[in-house]
Amino acid sequence: MSAKYKLTENPPASAKNGIQNLHARIVPSRTATIDDLAAEISTISTFSSGDIKGLLESFTQVVTNRLKNGENVNLDGLGYYSVSLDCPKDITSEKRIRAESIRFRNVNFRCSNKMKASLKSMKLERVPAVKKKEFTGEERLQRIISKMNELRTVTCTDCMGINQCSRYIALQDLNLLIESGKIEKLGYGKNVLYMLRP
Repeated sequence: MSAKYKLTENPPASAKNGIQNLHARIVPSRTATIDDLAAEISTISTFSSGDIKGLLESFTQVVTNRLKNGENVNLDGLGYYSVSLDCPKDITSEKRIRAESIRFRNVNFRCSNKMKASLKSMKLERVPAVKKKEFTGEERLQRIISKMNELRTVTCTDCMGINQCSRYIALQDLNLLIESGKIEKLGYGKNVLYMLRP
């Protein structure tokens, strides 16, 4: 069995002499769940699928607790987990910051060398390119507004799907709508949402 990939254009800002380079991106066939993993492990072990699922859920809880307590977690053959933090910007002195201002940001995962070495032998198969429908700038903006009327809030990823465009183009469109006062931006980082202004 092989993994499928597609070739995607790099953002226009990275173009050299007006020519955009392409990069390869995996096209996931599906997302495996804890039930899928438990069922597969049960076929190569003497444990039942239910036992394995319970073990994996307990394992996840223990790893989470370790990270909450400020520990890093190293899983031989899998990878290394650690926590990153958010800190207010423009802080130049320790006296100007309180512990309450520091908060969880994300979980970092660094894949083990053993797993990387194993993945280097993966088989790859290119999926046929599907010609995307191209919308004008005005059409893209109108489609985003229509989707906001339907869903109330959208993400940048939603806009990429709505208009079949790159993240770069979707962000450009959203910024135009913000500048024109039609929508507003909520949240920060990976949790940004966009909604119509009242």
